[in-house]
Amino acid sequence: MILIATSLVACGGNALPPGSTNQNYGKATSASSPRVTQDIPKKPEVSATGSATSMATEPAASSTGTAKSKSPRITVAIPPVPFKSIKAETLMGLSEDAVEQKIGEPEMTRGEGPARVWQYRSDDCSFDAFFFPAAEGQKRKMTHMLARKRKSADKISVQDCLDQVVKARATLKNKG
Repeated sequence: MILIATSLVACGGNALPPGSTNQNYGKATSASSPRVTQDIPKKPEVSATGSATSMATEPAASSTGTAKSKSPRITVAIPPVPFKSIKAETLMGLSEDAVEQKIGEPEMTRGEGPARVWQYRSDDCSFDAFFFPAAEGQKRKMTHMLARKRKSADKISVQDCLDQVVKARATLKNKG
């Protein structure tokens, strides 16, 4: 019994029950830096005459009888998607067109009398931008912003949520 407790302490309590397999062993655990493994291409061998010769492409058989590639493999971290932070205070007083140029098209809009509310979302939060006209007949300008967590009652700052929205949109833009 002491041996089991000692082994659990030694591995941080992350021991697996007998007969199970740790499916995540050696895989990247950080969502912010995924990893990719790929073969490193072989350079053709150059003969004494200076001409390139093709290297053998047949896989070598391992001791278990299965074929293994002779190519070395490399695992590299994929850098996070770069994004340019937009300071929340710079959005105040901007027109709807100017805000759309900076952040993009909102996911949802709703009207409340002369006011308009635009909503942007990330996986973690919702960012609301409120637009009011200064006077009847004038263009609406952003006068207020709110941010809230989507899945909890925890607080989040307007700037942190805006950064998440901009980063999520940059990620989608790079994928598409």
